[in-house]
Amino acid sequence: MKNLVCLMVLSLFISCAYAQTVEEILSKYTEENGQMYLQPFADAFSADFNSGLFHNAKVNKKGFSIYIGVVAQVATIPNSAKYFQAYTDSDLFPQQGPYKVPSVFGPTEGVSVPIEGTGGMYEYVFPGGFDVDYLPLAMPQITVGSLFGTDFTARYITLDVDDYGKIDVFGWGVRHSIDQYITALPVALSVGYYNQSFKVGDYMDAKTNVVNLQTSISIPVITFYGGLGYETSKVDVQYVYEGSDISGLSEPGDEIRFELEGANTIRGTIGLCFNFGPVKVHGDYNMAKQNTFAVGLGIGINEN
Repeated sequence: MKNLVCLMVLSLFISCAYAQTVEEILSKYTEENGQMYLQPFADAFSADFNSGLFHNAKVNKKGFSIYIGVVAQVATIPNSAKYFQAYTDSDLFPQQGPYKVPSVFGPTEGVSVPIEGTGGMYEYVFPGGFDVDYLPLAMPQITVGSLFGTDFTARYITLDVDDYGKIDVFGWGVRHSIDQYITALPVALSVGYYNQSFKVGDYMDAKTNVVNLQTSISIPVITFYGGLGYETSKVDVQYVYEGSDISGLSEPGDEIRFELEGANTIRGTIGLCFNFGPVKVHGDYNMAKQNTFAVGLGIGINEN
């Protein structure tokens, strides 16, 4: 099972395969351009990570229940996230721009800008991106309940990928039933809090938090569910500036550090779960500044 999950993560999580190359490209950028180059990744990452956390809102007041499955999320990358406005950064000539150049998700071909500076003409090169339309992610997930109408969710995987370094993914959450106090409600209602983290080597360390109100209603075989949440996320980035063909304001060897915040704050979720006995197949659409899809497959015991 672990090998299967690892293969799914390696095949779906495109960013894992980019980790080393992204770091190499970032090393050509000083802080300001580096932040704008990587910002779309922070937006898509946080949107992915906060998706697929639930497939119903019903939490038993007491008794044992468990769900074990794999959840896959996909963030769609809008064209506006594939470019940013960049300025040249060199001590050989005044800062010039802005120029429309590729972000981490933009076209693979970089942008060359001819510039007249001290000592003659120079060609300033902005690197390309990875031509990405979708950012997928997949991971195992387990939910266990119930204690006084409360259940607990966890996600975890660690991989040591050749050439890309160690990848650690961990998330946890707690959810509490509200409808147990209001028996006249025609729908299930609960509130949840989830905290998650993702790390690639020593280059990227990301964390997300989300609080959401969840609701669902079930008929034979199908559960309709949805939610409204508030989320925050940040990505801490650090790398060593390696310089370029034209000397930058930072000297090669300087350490660059900055923090990015994800674009999403308010998230709406609508979804369907098909209940084939203990087998659960679910999918949902998440509406926010960065939209995502999530699908999951798992085994649920004593789930309503």
